[in-house]
Formats: sequence, structure tokens, C-alpha cells
Amino acid sequence: MLAKLRPVLLTATLLAVSGPALAADYACEGIVPVGQKMICSGFEPNWAVEFTCGGSGLTTNFIDAFSGAGIQTTPGTVTFSSADPWTFETSHPVKGTIAATPGGCTDESDAVRDFTFTPTAAPGLSGPFFSFCCRVP
Repeated sequence: MLAKLRPVLLTATLLAVSGPALAADYACEGIVPVGQKMICSGFEPNWAVEFTCGGSGLTTNFIDAFSGAGIQTTPGTVTFSSADPWTFETSHPVKGTIAATPGGCTDESDAVRDFTFTPTAAPGLSGPFFSFCCRVP
């Protein structure tokens, strides 16, 4: 009987430890791997918030592709007040939550992502806001 259960137990164990945000790999606020970025891209209009995990912690950029003639990137700071879902506010000011949704977010290009961003504020935009995906490229 135990021999028959081993494959099932192994599969269950692997599923339990796999996921988008293992603490050892996602050092900055438990959401972005060291030396990498997380990009949460909105559309209609086009904008994004980008989080970068560097040696001094987490920094952020607001990327504006809906006003003016070109894409504008504005650096800033970010403060998190909770984790999973991660509630944050940037100096831009962008506010919202990012939730771990393994394989549960499909972006505008039909790519499946592991994090969902629900904004509550963004510069130059008024609600209602729609959720969209975040990716670690």
C-alpha cells in the first residue's frame, strides 16, 4: 500500500514547496529576487510600475507610456505595509496590492504569470482600476 502512495506523496510534496515566491529566492520584501526586476504592466492606457531588488534594497520606477511623445521613466521609492498580498505605496504615487497567484494571471499577450497587481492609485489616472499581471523577466 505504501509503495502505491509514494508517487502521490512525492507529487504532493513537490507541489507544496513549489510556487512563485520561495523566501530564499525572493529576498526583497519576499517578492523580487536579488539582482532582478518585477514589472507590473498596465494597459488601456499603457503604464507600468517596476520593482528592482539591488544591493540597497527595493527601488521602483513608474513607466509612463500614455502621456507625451515618448516613454518616460521616473525613479522613486516604495514602502510595503503587508506581504502576500503585498500592499504598497510608491513615491510616484502608485498604490495597490500584488498577490501571488501561481499560473493565475493571463496578460494581454496570453502569457501566464504568477503575480496579479490590483492598483488603487496611479499618477494621472482615475479609477476604476483593473487588475493586471506582474512578471519577473
